[in-house]
Amino acid sequence: MPSFVRQAQRRAFWRQPWVRAGLLLLVLLLLALLGAQVAHHWRDQLASRVPASRPVLETLCDSLACEVASPRQLDEVVIDSSVLLRRAPGRYSFNVVVRNKSDLEVAAPALELTLTALNDEVLVRRVLLPHEWPRPVETLPPGAEWPVQFDLALDAPSDQVMTGYRAILFYP
Repeated sequence: MPSFVRQAQRRAFWRQPWVRAGLLLLVLLLLALLGAQVAHHWRDQLASRVPASRPVLETLCDSLACEVASPRQLDEVVIDSSVLLRRAPGRYSFNVVVRNKSDLEVAAPALELTLTALNDEVLVRRVLLPHEWPRPVETLPPGAEWPVQFDLALDAPSDQVMTGYRAILFYP
């Protein structure tokens, strides 16, 4: 059979209505799967922005063993102010104000507090999860400030003098 006949038969096959309908169904199925994958990946942000989608997303997560939670947007949660005050030898008070700059409710972050010596040498490092804070919260409302005061006591005050501190927010 000549090559031009094979090419004509191949073109004719792809132009048949049942082949075109099958390809259209395949494209629609793949688009639906892509939409489900996007919804799964961005489920927290989608549930926050479109509250009516939460029941559908929770049903999807029930079958996929995941959960719909408040979004974690670390670039939108900042330490507005912080101060570490010495109250007595080995006893300190750490005041911090965490602010949500986002227009969405976001998950409360954890705080890493590091006390340092003269050469930025780490004396003590402690991670404080949101449920361990004096006023525990799970989420921060849009534009909210979260002022918290921690009372800290060093079990064994070091020979080195504490000269500074670092406070970092993160999501575990």
